[in-house]
Amino acid sequence: MRASPTDARAGAPALLASRRFLPLFAVQFLGAFNDQLFQKALLALVTYRIAARTGLDVALLGLVASALFILPFALLPPWAGQVADRIDKALMTRLVKAWEVVLVLLAALALHAESLVLLYALVFLFGAQSAVFSPVKYALLPQYLKRGELLLGNGLVQGATFVAILLGTILGTELVLERGGVAAVSALLLAAALVGFGASLAMPPAPPARPRPFDWHPLRAFAALVALVTRRQAVLRVVLSISWFWFLGAAFLALLPAYARDVLGADQSVLTVLLVAFSVGIAAGAVICHRLARGRIGLALPAVGALGIALLAVELWLATPARPFAAHGALIGRAAFLAGPAGWRIVIDFTLLAVFAGLYVTPLNALLQVLAPPGRRARFIAAASVVDALAMVASAAVGALLVALGLAPDEVLVLLSLSGLAMGLAIARRAPATRLGRLALRLWPTGPG
Repeated sequence: MRASPTDARAGAPALLASRRFLPLFAVQFLGAFNDQLFQKALLALVTYRIAARTGLDVALLGLVASALFILPFALLPPWAGQVADRIDKALMTRLVKAWEVVLVLLAALALHAESLVLLYALVFLFGAQSAVFSPVKYALLPQYLKRGELLLGNGLVQGATFVAILLGTILGTELVLERGGVAAVSALLLAAALVGFGASLAMPPAPPARPRPFDWHPLRAFAALVALVTRRQAVLRVVLSISWFWFLGAAFLALLPAYARDVLGADQSVLTVLLVAFSVGIAAGAVICHRLARGRIGLALPAVGALGIALLAVELWLATPARPFAAHGALIGRAAFLAGPAGWRIVIDFTLLAVFAGLYVTPLNALLQVLAPPGRRARFIAAASVVDALAMVASAAVGALLVALGLAPDEVLVLLSLSGLAMGLAIARRAPATRLGRLALRLWPTGPG
């Protein structure tokens, strides 16, 4: 899995300036931005207006919205992967982006009407649109990029996605409740959708390698997808390794508000600081993978990333104060939180933990693309999307159970993150040529072949 010297030296500016990458990059960035902008605007409206008017439970409404967005990722990828392997992926991207333009127009109407039923229906449809596009975007990268550019391309897409999620989260939460906020959010949604559709028109053709029959039966299609992956043990290991990232990432994002408010005694502005640190860290880790690995796609960096996540989670737990920073129940703001070394230590820990997360998942995504046969690549990536969705659901269930047992949010996070020790050693054993791999084989000499 060695890149040619020419490919490995290709830098981010050159790749971002190329037609074979920039349009896809823009499509993915703007799509992720719109997903979060709509979701967070909806949650803010539900929390501060609709729930008060209807008398419904805020936590329940939020959980329903999250479930409706994730549900399509468990249902649609078996079909979406088949379609993406049968038709030109650039054409499929254009159809998906045209669908998004229609959705944001409906979203603008629903936000203005504050119709809970229509808003929830659109959450599901936004999730469906993202679930259909999910196998396409990563299956496109190996068609557009050279082997030595694949790690960099994945890093740029992964990093930009988390930055887009951060921007959508902040703007959706902050704007919608202001005077004229619904109109501003609606305008942003439409502008991003139109620019994304325009970018999709500039994407080069990406014809299928070998069209295959389409199976409309949902259970049979799902079973075929499972069989496709389980027959290739190397691919199965990569898919399960990626799902661990989403299991842990979902737990962090779900527990972060409670960690900021209840454990740190901090307000929304501090939560935003932690979200920025987390997103910037993952983006940085994803982008530097190419330079650290010199364009080579392998398991050395994921092993380091998993171990780093575990160690930084312990450090974050040690840095977390035994009692909230706030006194007498008042929540502290961003300025007070960053006034002393304790707050900065937590921010740095979050950033470094996220850097290791970027180092972990980016090479695994590239490796999945390399291992999957070109004619079925979208279906392999679709299988990974299904497993990722199930991992996020499992994360919510495990996190809720641990919280119900009396554990604080920081204790839940460190407990789940410690699984990175086992994950790191398991991955390192598959890279015996590295120093970490040789150490892992000494510590764990036996195991499944």
